[in-house]
Amino acid sequence: MGKPLSLPLGTDLTGSMVLVVGNLASWKKAGRKIPAVSGFLFVSFEDVTQQVLLTFNPDLVLSALVGDDYDVVDLARRLVSVGFVGRYRALTSTLPNPRLVLNEVRAAAPLIDFDLFDLERGLHK
Repeated sequence: MGKPLSLPLGTDLTGSMVLVVGNLASWKKAGRKIPAVSGFLFVSFEDVTQQVLLTFNPDLVLSALVGDDYDVVDLARRLVSVGFVGRYRALTSTLPNPRLVLNEVRAAAPLIDFDLFDLERGLHK
């Protein structure tokens, strides 16, 4: 079990919740503050645990296509291993063949509703 999750002051735990997975250590090291936005919880890859999912019950998980120490397949597998079966969207710039990524993630985690969100074009279907 990982370290206790510390929440930014003002984090609202009521209503819909979006779990945003990213490299928080890099953000902090660069002097950026972790946002306290109502309905959003920002966590590191290693913070994606069954306890976090049970506590916050996210309606949606968001991440970048690739992080410093994980990629979408790693995160999809992690989500399945801790019991998540909801929507997971990965943010990306335009890819030459998004279908390859979609197929790989959907094969690795078929119970998850996975899609890519192209920051220039929107959702892939």
